[in-house]
Formats: sequence, C-alpha cells, structure tokens
Amino acid sequence: MSTPTATTYNSGDNFLQTENEFLISTLYDSARLKDEGLSFDAFKKGMIAYLNLINRKQIKNTRVLSILDFNQPSTAKRFYIIDIATGKLLLKTYVSHGVNSGLLYAERFSNTVNSRQSSAGVYKTSETYQGKYGLSLKLDGLETNINHNARKRAVVLHPAKYVSEDFIANNGYAGRSFGCPAVSYKDHKAVINHIKGGSAFYIHSSVERFHHKAFAVLPENSFELLAKYTNISPQKEALETKLY
Repeated sequence: MSTPTATTYNSGDNFLQTENEFLISTLYDSARLKDEGLSFDAFKKGMIAYLNLINRKQIKNTRVLSILDFNQPSTAKRFYIIDIATGKLLLKTYVSHGVNSGLLYAERFSNTVNSRQSSAGVYKTSETYQGKYGLSLKLDGLETNINHNARKRAVVLHPAKYVSEDFIANNGYAGRSFGCPAVSYKDHKAVINHIKGGSAFYIHSSVERFHHKAFAVLPENSFELLAKYTNISPQKEALETKLY
C-alpha cells in the first residue's frame, strides 16, 4: 500500500503556514487518523503538547501519544494510542468521562476535588498499580488550575464494566466515572502496557476555553524533534513541498 500524500488542512480558516505543522499533517495522514475519526485539530494540539514534553524532558516513553477526543460522544471509540515512531495507530477504544461532565458528551470540566467531572488538558502517565478494579495507571496532570489536582482527585486510568459495547448498546451511552478515564476490561491491559512509563496523554475538548496554555506553541527545535522521534523525513519533505 502506498504512503498517503500529506494534505494541507484548514483550521479555523487559516491554512498551515509552517514546515513543522506540515510535517505534523504528514504524520496525521500516515496514521490515517481522519479515517479513524480523530480531527486534525485534536491531533495537532496533542502533537504540540508531545513535542513540548519531550523538549522539557518531562516524559520517558516518547514512542507513543495518547489522545482522548472528548468532542466525540462516549458511544465512539475516542481513545487513540498513536505510535509516533512508526506513524501507526496502535489502538482505538472506548473511554468514559466524569458523571458530572455530561451524559453522552463531556460538556463540563473541573480541577476541583469531589467535582466528579473530567479534567481536560495535558498529562503524563505514571506508575501502574493493582487497585480495586484491577490493573490501573496513575496520571499526573501537568497544567496548573486545569488538571494539576489529578493525584489529589485520584484521577487514574482503570477498567470498568460500564465501559463496554454491551453497556452502550443497552443504554445509548458509556457509563460514567467520578472523573477517571475508565476503559473496558477487554482493552485495559493492552492500553496500559502501551502507554505506561511516562508517556504523553492529552484529553482534548473544544468546550474548554484555555486549550492547554502551557503547551500551546511549538518549541523552536520542533523540526529536529520531529526528525528524531518520527518516521517522517523533514529534510526530504522540506525539499519536495511548497506551502502556500
């Protein structure tokens, strides 16, 4: 199968203007994420966060990027695990949002203890543990006043019986948590094994006004980082591509 040709995407009526953003779109095409339902806006913001985390040496597992697209309903497989090194989608699955964030969609977010709402933004994965639901994964929120209380709130990735195709078929939505991104028992071990050990974890929502301010701009050395950590060739793309 031939490698897809990178496309220039329209985001808010402004076409991509930089080589770095074009290279991100190349990776998006390579993983065929549009076909899988992930918007370019969500992927681009996740990649900007990923590159900043690498640049700041805040993550150890640089191979994967997790994007939870909370613009999608809970009936969709909206949890994406992308292998940045190969440009492939490793896994796509269901994920819950907080019970006080909304029913079918996550429409409200909070960083407050006992809010039982989801927190959007940029995280890194941390240690695994055996909890009351089984194998689980702790998360560190990296954005002050947005998700930095994740540990205090015990916001972790864990399996749940209410996140399954049967539950969705019977109820018309996935079950909701107290703020944790819960996944199915069918997929939880695969999810955790892919992303454990300090990887980038991004919860996307256009409802939020802040759009992860601390991670909103590409680092100056993005070109070099993309060359090192992805399977695309920035030098080749830069020579063969003209942006308009």
